[in-house]
Amino acid sequence: MCTIGALVIIDPSDQLCVYGFKNADNPPVGYWHGVAGSEDGYSSLAFGLLPQTGINSGMNEKGLLLISSFFGYSVPGEKEKKEGFWRGDLRGKVQAEVLARCATAEEALALMQERFDAAEEISIGGSHVIVDRRGGLYVFEHSQGYTAWQDATAQGWAARSNQSFGLFRAEQELQSADVSRDRQLRLERAESVLSGLGGKKLDASEAIANIEYLLRMHENEDGSALGSVCAHGVRSGRSNAPLPHDTVSGMIWDLAEAEMRYTLGQPCCNEWKRLRLGGEG
Repeated sequence: MCTIGALVIIDPSDQLCVYGFKNADNPPVGYWHGVAGSEDGYSSLAFGLLPQTGINSGMNEKGLLLISSFFGYSVPGEKEKKEGFWRGDLRGKVQAEVLARCATAEEALALMQERFDAAEEISIGGSHVIVDRRGGLYVFEHSQGYTAWQDATAQGWAARSNQSFGLFRAEQELQSADVSRDRQLRLERAESVLSGLGGKKLDASEAIANIEYLLRMHENEDGSALGSVCAHGVRSGRSNAPLPHDTVSGMIWDLAEAEMRYTLGQPCCNEWKRLRLGGEG
């Protein structure tokens, strides 16, 4: 259900700049952008989906960012065909708790691990990019009661496109050709943009422009929708819902500026809006 990632750079004044991004690819669904929080927890610049409890992706006031995406490798069954594809989805609920309680990527990773290890029900699989304003960067993965994680801090960037690197590798290789191609093409596109930027010295505007460019990508040489980072009616590889998926919003979080940039609709054809914890940018 999305292409997600994070990038850490150094600006010309030698300040660390950290960004996270997501294209939210969904079947028809309501969604929201706003400030979320509670009296006894941290506030967040957040994105949510109406059928999903909690926060789908967000950055809290301490500079901690969590971005979630679907991970699964099986063909949708009858319960998904009957619109039951949100059942067992703990991702938003756990992320809302983590954003309310944690200030660093290490704290967030530990609490994510604790919550999914203790989950009594089998939840929808997910990949979660976790990054903080100090540059701590992890990817947490879970599926069917199993978990794995990657430390990408030294690399300075991370990306996922609905796959797991640490879980069920053999099973993923048995997916349909369309699912595998869609996920691999999107990952290659993200890696081609991020690998040349992570840990490098460049202006913040250049980093943001490169991420916006990535989130707009959707043309393929064969004219197919497979591998489109910006989704327009893609059926394969995005979630456990056997329905056409569109990008309902592109998002970029700027941790240094405490700002969320977002589009209402596909980023290839809609303007970028801005939201700060103090209000509109």
